[in-house]
Amino acid sequence: MHRLRAIFRWGTRHIDPERLWLQYGFALLLTLCLLTAVHFVSDAIGRHSDSATETIDASGRLAVRSQQILLLAKNAPGLDGAGRDAMAQLTQDFETTYQALLQSEIWANRLQDHHDGGLAPLNSLITEFAGLANQMAIRPAEESPTVIARLQELHGPLGMFDALQTSASLFTAQSRSEALRLQYILDTILIISGVALVVVALFIFLPAQLMVKSVIKELRNKTAVLCSSQKQLRDMNDQLNHLVSHDALTGLPNRAHMSEFMNSLMDTGKVRKYGVLFIGLDGFKAINDTIGHESGDLLLTSVAGRLQRCVDDDDLVARVGGDEFLLTTTEPPDDVAKRILTTFEDPFGINGRNITLTTSIGYLTTCFENRQPDQILGNAAIALHAAKSGGGRRAVAYCPRLGEDSALMRQLQIELRDAIRDGQIEPWFQPQVNLADGTLHGAEVLARWRHPTRGLLTPDRFLPAAERAGLIVELDHAIWQAAIRQAERWQADALWRPQISLNAAPDTIADPHLIEKLLKRIQEASLESDQVIIEVLETTLIESADDMAAINIDTLAECGISLELDDFGTGYASLSKLTQLPLAGIKLDRSLIAPLPDAGADSVVRAILALAAELGLSVVAEGIEEAEQAEHLNVRGCAIGQGYGFGRPMPPNEFTNWLGKHANEQLVAGRAA
Repeated sequence: MHRLRAIFRWGTRHIDPERLWLQYGFALLLTLCLLTAVHFVSDAIGRHSDSATETIDASGRLAVRSQQILLLAKNAPGLDGAGRDAMAQLTQDFETTYQALLQSEIWANRLQDHHDGGLAPLNSLITEFAGLANQMAIRPAEESPTVIARLQELHGPLGMFDALQTSASLFTAQSRSEALRLQYILDTILIISGVALVVVALFIFLPAQLMVKSVIKELRNKTAVLCSSQKQLRDMNDQLNHLVSHDALTGLPNRAHMSEFMNSLMDTGKVRKYGVLFIGLDGFKAINDTIGHESGDLLLTSVAGRLQRCVDDDDLVARVGGDEFLLTTTEPPDDVAKRILTTFEDPFGINGRNITLTTSIGYLTTCFENRQPDQILGNAAIALHAAKSGGGRRAVAYCPRLGEDSALMRQLQIELRDAIRDGQIEPWFQPQVNLADGTLHGAEVLARWRHPTRGLLTPDRFLPAAERAGLIVELDHAIWQAAIRQAERWQADALWRPQISLNAAPDTIADPHLIEKLLKRIQEASLESDQVIIEVLETTLIESADDMAAINIDTLAECGISLELDDFGTGYASLSKLTQLPLAGIKLDRSLIAPLPDAGADSVVRAILALAAELGLSVVAEGIEEAEQAEHLNVRGCAIGQGYGFGRPMPPNEFTNWLGKHANEQLVAGRAA
């Protein structure tokens, strides 16, 4: 039994499912061959039986005809016409029967010897007897006694009749012997067929059946594992989506979630209009520096809870920045704003201390037809800026011209075109450092406008003017050209093999001449394509849905120019964008880095780093100010860091001097700036 089980196990292991049809075909062919053999042997037995019956019958009929001939000759010595015809008919039948007997398939050496051997061979006796019978029909009556006497002699004892009896016995014995032989063959074939079918069943069908059951069981197990894995993956995706769409510190939705929520309000059609409030904490940075980051985080959490208590459950509160919150409501927004200002009159109890905190609010009411969350939030932000500019601790409603110095904006638009042409827009460089060893990795290029009368302007002062004037693409290319030329000089002076990160606006990504201009400048500067990185905002991925932008993004990747997703975690891009676009890396927004090593922020950062590692993306962390943050990120697997802790943005000459001091040394956050 154990041996048989071992054979079954061997058969199950050595059956190839892809070749199973060959084994089944072999079994079917073997069965057909055995059935065919049985058919032919059975047919041979049937034919032999028929032949034996005919032969034995012919042998007996031959003896009977001989007696009839002899009896007719004795009873009618002188045959008349009818007697002669009867004698002729009997004689013909006698000869015909004998010829049929000679052609029988049942023939053997003993029969041959019986008919042809001995002193008086049966064949000779029959031939002579038939000849005399024929003579009886034609000879005169007076000669009949002589013929009759000879016939009697031939037919007498130990003569032809006894020989015919012996012949019949021999035919019967031979027929029985042949029948037994054929039956033996048939029995043998049937036994072989039975054994073959048992062997086929045991060694082909049974192992195949066991293998099929095993495969089915294995498939069921794999299906169960797959279903479990899919559930785990869905749970992880839900968790990641929640982490990406919510603030790690307060648990509130982030800006992306708020945008989706605003769209859903419009899509459902239940709300014709709703209020949007942009809330900023007055002087939070100074308070945070005073009470410490840990207490500052607790304060933000308390603020989030207090804001949630100011609205209904159907309304939404989101954190969109370090000290900024967004709120949507179906109530009149000015009523909610007054309620929030009143609520903030009560101090916050943080770690045994009462902290007084005021807030500024910008608000507006949006109607059903307005389906642009970015514009709505932007207008609310303008109102918030106006509230802060007015001294804070107030709420300001948005109006189209709120906080806008029309004359200044128009003047900036006019001056900006000349500034680009005259080179007043210059690149500033902020170092990026390898966290593992502190060596210089690269530098991000930031735009500054050295205005002849207004002094040094940061991008927040002139980018809105560039966008309104339609100069954003020209502005980006001017900054890129100046930065690439500066990188060429650093490389020629052997100060550093530069790697620079260039920021690109959505319109620049969609520029039909982007690839041509960028590649030309890189080649003219004798730089390699891996020395240039293009940084795009998450909003760029959404706004760059046209064919030209998609073509440019793919072409940049094909040319070896890396693309990085800037300010990851604060924009609107979904996780699917990370897999749909040829990105090389992501940059963590400073709002994710600032709370570190807080456990909540750490969980978000770890989740993003794990996701990036799974997708093969590099990660740059912005906003590193403390060595502790750099060390924490390095332990978590973040490769590159950037922030004031390593160096502030610097103009080209200052950055050149900085390179001379720090390009070849180990940088530590908080010491090399």
